[in-house]
Amino acid sequence: MGGQMTVISRIQTADTSYLILLSIVVSLFIGSEYTYGTIKNLASKQYERSKIFASKWLVSMGLATVYFVLSLVVVGITAAFYWKTGDVSGAVISETAAYLFTKYILVLSITSLYVMAAFLIRKTQFILPVAIIGVDVIGTVALYGDMGLTKLFGHSVELAKYWPGNTLSILIQSGMKNADLVTGIVTGIVFLTAAAVVGAMHFKAVDIK
Repeated sequence: MGGQMTVISRIQTADTSYLILLSIVVSLFIGSEYTYGTIKNLASKQYERSKIFASKWLVSMGLATVYFVLSLVVVGITAAFYWKTGDVSGAVISETAAYLFTKYILVLSITSLYVMAAFLIRKTQFILPVAIIGVDVIGTVALYGDMGLTKLFGHSVELAKYWPGNTLSILIQSGMKNADLVTGIVTGIVFLTAAAVVGAMHFKAVDIK
């Protein structure tokens, strides 16, 4: 594409700023269920807690999917007014699909962390700040941790790139041609699964007041 902006390249570089809004929506969605006693009522009616958690988790994943798809649609439609479509050969389409799929998996993993935080904290007024800034704060702390470990051991330590928020940022900054898709997909799947398991186990073990 020679560096020229096209609809395809604009879709590839679409940002994920909607994650802030998504964190708020998920926090309010689950936090309000605790605030208004909906979770307690469901549990008292002998619904399996694993199914209650799964339903909230799946709705949140659905919301993340809607946000992800809508962002691409809006970016694509907007770009179509200003630029040409660009190269739509099979190779470009498959590369773009793989790149976007990796971003999607990372978005889901971050959303899964939001859900886990909501079930761990339960109070909306505390869930919101943790969800909104928690992913970024942990990512920043991890980067400083890498710097400290690098000084300590005398060689480069790069553990922070395996935090999903950092992985997503690196993926976007690298661009499609230089992105490490394998690291992105593996990191996304690990955190997507781990956050769901931790959240579900905590929900099953804790008393609901």
